[in-house]
Amino acid sequence: MKNSRLFEILYLLMEKRAVTAKELAQRLEVSERTIYRDVDALSAAGIPVFAQQGQGGGIRLMEQFVLDKALLSQAQQDEILFALQAVLSTGGASEKETLAQLTALFHREGGDWLEVDFTDWGSGSAERETFTLVKKAALTRRPLSFTYYSSAGMKSCRTVEPARLVFKGGCWYLSAYCRTRQDWRVFRLSRMESLALEEGTCPPRRPPERLEAPSPVGTPGVDLRLRFAPSAAWRVQDYFHPRQIAREPDGCLLVECSFPEDQWLLSFLLSFGSQLEVLSPGYWRDILIREAKKLLEIYETGQALSSLEAYPCIKGEGEHPAENKEVFPMEERKFCQCCGMPLDKPEDVGTESDGGPSVDYCRYCYQNGAFTAPDASMEDIIAFNLKFNEENGCPFGPREEAEKMMRSWFPTLKRWRKA
Repeated sequence: MKNSRLFEILYLLMEKRAVTAKELAQRLEVSERTIYRDVDALSAAGIPVFAQQGQGGGIRLMEQFVLDKALLSQAQQDEILFALQAVLSTGGASEKETLAQLTALFHREGGDWLEVDFTDWGSGSAERETFTLVKKAALTRRPLSFTYYSSAGMKSCRTVEPARLVFKGGCWYLSAYCRTRQDWRVFRLSRMESLALEEGTCPPRRPPERLEAPSPVGTPGVDLRLRFAPSAAWRVQDYFHPRQIAREPDGCLLVECSFPEDQWLLSFLLSFGSQLEVLSPGYWRDILIREAKKLLEIYETGQALSSLEAYPCIKGEGEHPAENKEVFPMEERKFCQCCGMPLDKPEDVGTESDGGPSVDYCRYCYQNGAFTAPDASMEDIIAFNLKFNEENGCPFGPREEAEKMMRSWFPTLKRWRKA
């Protein structure tokens, strides 16, 4: 405690050069007698500090004294200030007092010459609050609980023992021992919600040397050979290590890499559009062909993703849409007006009281002229569908997207439509 107080006194003296004992005593919440003893201790340690009587006096530090020259070179000072400014700019520290103290200690001006921002465009205070809480948990060795969403949109509740914050690939990650999974895991901070510090402390554990994100349980990996168009060069260099990239004579880039074989990989490959060709394995070419056909069907037929409405299609390939062309609607696809299930097969439809097929509802929601769950609310049906989505590999997409779609669509269904 005394050493910390001595440093504080020295910092104040270097910043202001003269401070009264009363001011120091109030600042450090000790008596003036203690301040004078601390001044004696500093003097005994070789620090040229002295007390000056009279108006304008006080405890002073000799003008010629510069602590940084005795400890660090100018280049070392610059490196320290650079590193600290970078950490502060990322949101890694919530206060700037440490930077201000070192700037004064090193007799530097213009300490705001650097700004490094690792957060995404549009990120707000919530992301910084998450960082601050995770950092606090790691520093105080407190367990941390939160809701987490995987890259596939799977939701889970976790309690972890934070070990290390890592910035990698443009994102902040937490390396932690997961009490839920009884093993080390890596969590992306942007996918954390409802964070809370738990009581107690974490036992000492040595985290893995390298940050490795394990593949989801049951998800195999795949070795890919990819060819990218020259126009995708900058993005390819952002995503892949130079050792993975080979430039061909025509300017195309050949990449050999491995990824978990999941929905994220499909989205990643599709994001390159016509700038990418998958060379191997062959079945991934077939997967992309099927996805491309789905896209083509959406835009050529006018079928909306929600299948709630059909957009008009223009006859006459290559002709300008503004001209007077024949417009025809696509035949609407039928869906259960309770849960949204497609009614593509006769056996999928429910039954009326006379045993005939229902026009509006599926067999799971409607039997013999009545709802199978008459007291269910729209929220209950959405929750059921989201659970089905998670347990079956997210066929409706990531949870957030699926829920958003359902909440906009379900109020238009017959059972939930407001009178």
